[in-house]
Amino acid sequence: MDSKFEVLFLEEARQFLKGLQEKTRIKILYNIDKAKILNDPKLFKKLTTDIWEFRTKYNRLQYRLLAFWDKTEKVKTLVIQRTDL
Repeated sequence: MDSKFEVLFLEEARQFLKGLQEKTRIKILYNIDKAKILNDPKLFKKLTTDIWEFRTKYNRLQYRLLAFWDKTEKVKTLVIQRTDL
């Protein structure tokens, strides 16, 4: 299946993911990849006009990463930043 958009991680999001246990990080990245193909509001949801949220529930914890669209290029790119919610 084709991806609906590209994903770009800001450095703080990369550092956040690096600090997680490997299984948790794999689950979060799997869900992001899944959201690129499948429209599932449990994984990827619009919060405001400009802010979107990736959600992953793993090991009784909810992980959330905020994102926004980069509209400077022709390729649809979602930029992910870290959230402390």
